Formats: sequence, structure tokens, C-alpha cells
Amino acid sequence: MATDTNVVLDGFLDEETVPGDLHGTTARFRLVVSPTDERADEMVLPCTVTDPELAHAVIHDLAPGDQLRVTGYLRIPRTPDEPMWLAVTTLTVLETAPRLSDPALRVLAEPAQTAHRDSHKATSVPAAG
Repeated sequence: MATDTNVVLDGFLDEETVPGDLHGTTARFRLVVSPTDERADEMVLPCTVTDPELAHAVIHDLAPGDQLRVTGYLRIPRTPDEPMWLAVTTLTVLETAPRLSDPALRVLAEPAQTAHRDSHKATSVPAAG
């Protein structure tokens, strides 16, 4: 198998992106790829971006849960102590994940009611907001 294989993958951003260097001219992230409904086919693929403009967008514009399409070169390890990763050359956001800054989602994230039990009766009290 070649060490550089051009691939296109769709997946979800697993967690916050991080700068790959002190200046933020590169970026790193993990992509959850699940090509089928079978959990055994799911994988988490480390990705790197070396283009400074794309790295800036990855660091500042993406959020966990965003659905992405990435194109790049799969770096296959040559020794057991080397990681496998995708060197991303292009990235498209297919769908953004809901942000908690959206007022409608903040309501969903906060418990609407807290149940208090006193003896045999239950009462609902609105949560303090």
C-alpha cells in the first residue's frame, strides 16, 4: 500500500480543534468516520492541516459535532511507533452542530424542572435561571 493515498471522507468533528504549532499556522483535529451503521466500522482519525489559511479557519470556525468532508493524503505508519493520520488539503463543512449559544438550545440544555419529594407527594418547581 502506498504511504500517500488521496482520500475523501465525511465525518464529525470529535472534539475541539487545536493549533499544531505556537503560531496557529497549522491545526490538528480528530474526525469520527462511520461509513455504515455498524459500530465496528466506526473509527476516529487524527487529522492535520498545514495550510495557514485553512488552519486558521479550522481553529476558529469549527466546533465539536460539525459534519465535515475532508480531502487529503492518508499517512500510513512505517514503524509501530508512528501514528496514522490524514494530511488534510481541503475541508468543507456539510452541517454545523447546534451551538449552546443558541437561546433555544440553552433551554434544552438546562433542566426545565426539578422534582422535590416531601413525604408522599411530589411537586415540580421551576429551576432557577
